[in-house]
Amino acid sequence: MYNLTKFILASACGCLLATSAVFAEPLADRPVVYLTFDDGPSADDVTERLLDLLAGYGAKATFFVTGQRARKAPEKISAILYAGHALGNHTHSHAVLTGESESGIESEFRRAGQAVADAGGPPLTCFRAPFGAVDSVVKRVGSSMGMTSVNWSVDTRDWDSRVHGYRILESLNRIKDGSIVLMHDGPQKREKTAAALADWLATHAHLYQFKALPQCIPYGTSEVFAVVDDQEMDVQLEEEDIPSLLNKLRSYRFTFQADSPEQARATSTYREHLASRNH
Repeated sequence: MYNLTKFILASACGCLLATSAVFAEPLADRPVVYLTFDDGPSADDVTERLLDLLAGYGAKATFFVTGQRARKAPEKISAILYAGHALGNHTHSHAVLTGESESGIESEFRRAGQAVADAGGPPLTCFRAPFGAVDSVVKRVGSSMGMTSVNWSVDTRDWDSRVHGYRILESLNRIKDGSIVLMHDGPQKREKTAAALADWLATHAHLYQFKALPQCIPYGTSEVFAVVDDQEMDVQLEEEDIPSLLNKLRSYRFTFQADSPEQARATSTYREHLASRNH
């Protein structure tokens, strides 16, 4: 344990009033928590607010997006990916998959995956069935498309409009090592989710490390072997330079070391997708 800070409050006369200390384990030794957000990207600014909040704590998360919302807000798909988060398939129309035929299930998954791909995203290697409605047929269809089913272990019930922010906070307080936390950033009016998570992170972020779900990361370990031109650079990067820099980075090459057969298939599929877009 590391003693990070120590605050001593004293009165004007120099009398000791209170002493407190904040402790935190090294990041790699902290319990792991998987924050997840369904039904987005949002129609309002909640997705952006969550991205800013997570960035402030160096936290990564997984966003289970619908195809309909991805079509309407492709720029938010890009923002999620550029921030280093993972994406999951939440069907195209938020369908109850257990009430669909196999072809219907496949169509829901395929259309959502295509919407993400059209927004510049990677192949999706995990899915979460809306309402948690999953059975052996749904899992089999998802698996045939290279995706693993993901549920949750902590339900904040933020989807219930009758639940107040303090109830969401109470649910967050049940988090422990390995928790997969269900929250929502879409389709809209999820301000109480963002507010409750901000309050909880302010007092608990130093106790945990927050990661994207590994089954939702399609490429395994990646290694960049070209990131800048072979020349020295000593320039001040202005805000208006960022779009051109991002376009330049897209042209660089990456190597991927797949950690599983599923990731190997996803990497191959994405390379084929990129090749098709370049022709």
